[in-house]
Amino acid sequence: MRKVTQIDLETGEDLGGFVAVVRPKQKSSFERHFTMNQAALLLIANELNHEQTRVLMALLADLDYENYIQIAQIDVANALKMQKTHVSRAVKNLIGFGIILEGPKIGRSKTYRLNPQFGWKGTVSNHRKALKNGLSVIQGGKA
Repeated sequence: MRKVTQIDLETGEDLGGFVAVVRPKQKSSFERHFTMNQAALLLIANELNHEQTRVLMALLADLDYENYIQIAQIDVANALKMQKTHVSRAVKNLIGFGIILEGPKIGRSKTYRLNPQFGWKGTVSNHRKALKNGLSVIQGGKA
C-alpha cells in the first residue's frame, strides 16, 4: 500500500493525500482462452445440430487474436473423424447463422472469423471497435 500526497510547490505545504492501492494485472490460469457471450451460448444450443456444434468447437479451438480462424476443412474433418463434405456443410450453416464470418482466401485455404457478437479473443478496446463497425450485440449480452 502506498500513500500519495500533494505538496504546494510555492510553500512546501502538505495539502493532504489519499491511499492508492494498485493491484497487479491478473493473468488467466488458462494459457489459451477467449471470452464468450453467454446469451450466444443459448442461441447456439437451440439453433445448431450436433455436427454443426462439433465443427464450431473445432474452429474455436483454433481461434486466433481478433477472432481470426485459419484451418483447412480437411484438418477439421480429420480431427473430428468426419467426412469433409459434412464439415463443409456445417461451416456453410455456421456462416448462414452468422456465427462464423467468411474471411479472405490465403493461398488455397479459406479463412474465417468468429462473429464478435458471439465471442472475442483480443483486447477490450478492439472488441468495442469490432462491435461498433456494424455489428450489434446479441439480445441479453453486454458490450
